[in-house]
Amino acid sequence: MSVTIKEPFVVGEKPAPLDYQFLDANGAVINITGWSAEWHIQERYGAPVILTATISDGPNGKVRHTFTGTEFATPGSYTGQFWVGNGTNRYASTAIKFTVAAAIGTVPSI
Repeated sequence: MSVTIKEPFVVGEKPAPLDYQFLDANGAVINITGWSAEWHIQERYGAPVILTATISDGPNGKVRHTFTGTEFATPGSYTGQFWVGNGTNRYASTAIKFTVAAAIGTVPSI
């Protein structure tokens, strides 16, 4: 299963944070309090990139990536995946697919 972000990103954008909730096979929340998190992205033809993610609400299984504006250096079709782990257990999110379009002109510093 994968999730598709419907609104395309543009190279250089800093959109609102991306949130994800980890649930088990029965739909119950996985408590990830005290765990570590990462967000991995890969453009279809590029190398994977590991980015920061935070546990935003551990008891409710929620993670977050806050954009810096440097995640998407090139336009393309990307897939992302959150990872969480505590040294004993490790879980991956469903695939998150999204498109990144070219910016018109130079990305402003605003």
